[in-house]
Amino acid sequence: MKVLSPDNTFTPKEMDMKISDHFKGYLFAFGATIFGSLVYLFSKAALLELSLPRFGFWWFAWALTWNGLYALKTNGFAEISKLKKQDFRNLGIIAVFELAATTCLYVAIEIAPNPAVPSFLRNLEYVFVALLSIRFLNEKFNKYITAGAIITFTGAFVIAANDGLTGFSLKTALFMLGATSFYGIRTILVKKNIVSITPLILAINRAIFLFLFSFIFLIWWGENIMVSPPAMLNLAAGAFVGPFLTSIFQYSALKYIEASKTAVVLSTTGLFVMTGSIIMFAILPTQLQLLGGVVTMLGVTIMMWDSLRKKTP
Repeated sequence: MKVLSPDNTFTPKEMDMKISDHFKGYLFAFGATIFGSLVYLFSKAALLELSLPRFGFWWFAWALTWNGLYALKTNGFAEISKLKKQDFRNLGIIAVFELAATTCLYVAIEIAPNPAVPSFLRNLEYVFVALLSIRFLNEKFNKYITAGAIITFTGAFVIAANDGLTGFSLKTALFMLGATSFYGIRTILVKKNIVSITPLILAINRAIFLFLFSFIFLIWWGENIMVSPPAMLNLAAGAFVGPFLTSIFQYSALKYIEASKTAVVLSTTGLFVMTGSIIMFAILPTQLQLLGGVVTMLGVTIMMWDSLRKKTP
């Protein structure tokens, strides 16, 4: 039974615990942002040399390796025995949307000259998260969501219009529209099941399905699995920060804070990717791309403003 102070509020100890949980959530979200930005850079570096099926095979083979080693060290596989039949069904459904979303994402990264472009367009995901949260997580519709969604889509349009609505920018935008819509559904499904399914199990589930999917396409297209040492280094490092650390940090953030608050922190990923692109590839975004990226971030912040300004209980 909770012990309340005379004015029926939480005691200082309980308040500290709640603040601590939210601080953890923001910490995990910020970690996911940093690691997520490295995903775009390492994957782009690998995709400059490898075909998408060969990239996917090794990327998720490494992801499965990193997640598996972590599970062995932390006895994470023991959590599988606690899963119910319904949990396995939900893992399968989540995996389907992960497959669709991740395929679209890496196609977009492959065709985009600058990986900062798809990273900025990734902010479209939070429009879908907000709209789906209203329907499935009982969050309220308000003027901030409407204004923010419009602004975010405007920013995406500006990015797509960089080369006159033709070529790489438009193709990247279309693939990212598909990726973000599927990721939005994935996020809602994860949020609804994060209590019964741990972040590590979700990350392993994702890695298994994506590895098998990539392996099937590798065989189907008759691709050679051999890669150069530099490419393998990019794959190993990228899979460590991406399908391993980013997945666990993002799922963990959803465990402690609302999806909307996680979204605002993650919306800044594009800035880190842009900085990394300058360092690794000597690529500067165009003025339109930078403007569109900043506008999408502004849109996400406005969209989540009502949730952000509420005091944490």
